Amino acid sequence: MRIGSYPSATRAIIPTALAALAREHPMLEARVLDVDPVGVAAALRAGELDLALVHEYDFVPTERQPGLTGEELFTEPMYLAARTPSSLTDHGTSPWIMAPPGRLCRTMAMRACQAAGFTPHVRHEVDDFATVLALVALGQGVALIPHLGATAPPPGLSLTRLPMSRRTRTVHRAGAADHPAVTTVTAALRMAVPPELP
Repeated sequence: MRIGSYPSATRAIIPTALAALAREHPMLEARVLDVDPVGVAAALRAGELDLALVHEYDFVPTERQPGLTGEELFTEPMYLAARTPSSLTDHGTSPWIMAPPGRLCRTMAMRACQAAGFTPHVRHEVDDFATVLALVALGQGVALIPHLGATAPPPGLSLTRLPMSRRTRTVHRAGAADHPAVTTVTAALRMAVPPELP
């Protein structure tokens, strides 16, 4: 069973799900592959993945893909990471830390800043939330971080909850909805969602 996932879900959810699958379904071999959500539809259609975790942001909704289906898994809040408690509009002239262009979280951050009335000055382009938080704590800029990316913040920064969220769902080929492996893995993923997330 080939499972595509994005890094923060791979770290926070996948290990618990894999442990449950190994204990309860030892004959099911699960393989995890890091896949950017942008490439999931093509990988599922090509048979390179059997199931994937994908996410979307309030400012970057994703179009549902023909021939693919799935279900909502959880919703997580978004935070402004800065050295002191503040709002998005306080950082129109601050340096920003964002993912490289082409990533969903970069598009989300750019659109959130534009909705707040400014175009951000991007100082650093980093695609790892732990590194982003370390840079924020050092005063290198501010960033937008989803809950799963902010679970172990370093000292020296503040996380201010924002009125926006990131939603994660499972996706698989439409004809596989009742396949025992798909339903088993989906149940294990749902059980592994941290209890603080709805």
